[in-house]
Amino acid sequence: MTVTEDSFYIEIPTKLTPNEQKMMMELELDAFPGTGAIDEQTLVPLARYGKLILYKKQDDDRPVAVCECMRDYNNPDKAYIFGYYVRSDYKGKGIGKKFLREVYSILKNDGFSYICLTVNVKNIPAVKLYEKEGFEIKETRYSEFGVGEDRYYMERKLE
Repeated sequence: MTVTEDSFYIEIPTKLTPNEQKMMMELELDAFPGTGAIDEQTLVPLARYGKLILYKKQDDDRPVAVCECMRDYNNPDKAYIFGYYVRSDYKGKGIGKKFLREVYSILKNDGFSYICLTVNVKNIPAVKLYEKEGFEIKETRYSEFGVGEDRYYMERKLE
């Protein structure tokens, strides 16, 4: 556990209890109302074989922010951020930027040279955050997660 400013710390679990799985699914639905779709079948492999990075605050059992990562099988130097969100009661407080910088450090220490992600083209606050943090839109992927689910594919080099 690494404690950061304001009593925030990083936790990287390698397994989740059923109660933790339930909490993570609830947080996902809170972050993405109507579209949050993570379940046990995704969470367990992410924790065991990918990387589940939790940004927590002391005296709060629920993560303040979550980053779900996996390695790009076709480009092992690239980490793919599968999911990234800040809990609704912490939005607008700069947590997204602080946490993203922690994620950069972790992934760089893991040997990655690049990070990529997709983001809904309508999620303007997230797109702006990623652009401010060095991500570039490389392409638009139409109907990436189903009809009408257009996503920007974005990349960033880790320095």
